[in-house]
Parts: sequence; structure tokens; C-alpha cells
Amino acid sequence: MTREVNRDFNAQSPNQLWVSDFTYVSTWQGMVHVAFVVGVFSRRIVGRCVSTSMTAVFVLDH
Repeated sequence: MTREVNRDFNAQSPNQLWVSDFTYVSTWQGMVHVAFVVGVFSRRIVGRCVSTSMTAVFVLDH
């Protein structure tokens, strides 16, 4: 189930709301792209994935 957050990043219990982000990081071997999911209640990263290619499949499948 998805819901519209409307910038209200509050959760009353675990697994109620997750948010995600996608960014890139420069390394000695080149750029890598990182997608991660954060649990709003715990404010901890609950999932992440790293790739050398920036594609929609990378973000959506992981």
C-alpha cells in the first residue's frame, strides 16, 4: 500500500512508513549509485543497494 506523505514524516509504530532516496558517491574506482529505504519510526536505513549504473530498474527492483 502506498500513501501520500505530504511532508508529514511521522510514524506511530514500526513499518508504518518508509521513505527512500537515491544518490551517487564518488569512489577511487568511479561513481556508484546508492538507493536506500529509511524506516520513519526508527529513522534507520532498513534497505540499501549499490550499483554502477543509474537505471529505473535498479531503484525499483531493490
